[in-house]
Amino acid sequence: MLTLVGAAFGQGIKLTPFAGYTIQDKVYGYYGDFIIQDGAHFGAALTYERSSNMGIDLMYSTQSTTFSIRDYSLGIGNATGDYNGSVSYIMLGSRHSPDFNARIAPYGGILVGAAIFSSDKTSDAWKFSVGGKIGAVIHVNDKFGIMLQTQLLVPVQGVGIYFGTGGAGASTSSSATQLGFTGGLEVKLR
Repeated sequence: MLTLVGAAFGQGIKLTPFAGYTIQDKVYGYYGDFIIQDGAHFGAALTYERSSNMGIDLMYSTQSTTFSIRDYSLGIGNATGDYNGSVSYIMLGSRHSPDFNARIAPYGGILVGAAIFSSDKTSDAWKFSVGGKIGAVIHVNDKFGIMLQTQLLVPVQGVGIYFGTGGAGASTSSSATQLGFTGGLEVKLR
């Protein structure tokens, strides 16, 4: 099916399974701190290259982690402790490069989608998420390439929309950022 879609509409379709490492992040709150411990992540990206300079990515990644919660309030139900869980991302975005067909093809892109926080103690929490990435693909031959990438994924905690005499706009806020380093094997499907 993917091969038929690529043949009908674009330059090519690539599948990139990947693995990497995400750095620990600490979120500061009014009544305590929330730490997403560092650890390995893995996943895959499906890329549809519209041209030799622009592509569209669909990415899934997941990280098993420990959430460390430090509750400084004196209320009943103090949640201080460590909880096993995971952070997963389903993201859609763009990828831009001077030339995807070059032997070494640098790229950058932006992502939007969802972050899913799962824990063995609570139900899943879904958050709107944004992100960015930069990297390069080192093409071994016409079919395979080695992908090296740095990405920053940001679950959004607040969104503001404003209207005024100067126009309209939107802003987002988050105190969580997940910086990761990733490597993978890019396989050209078409």
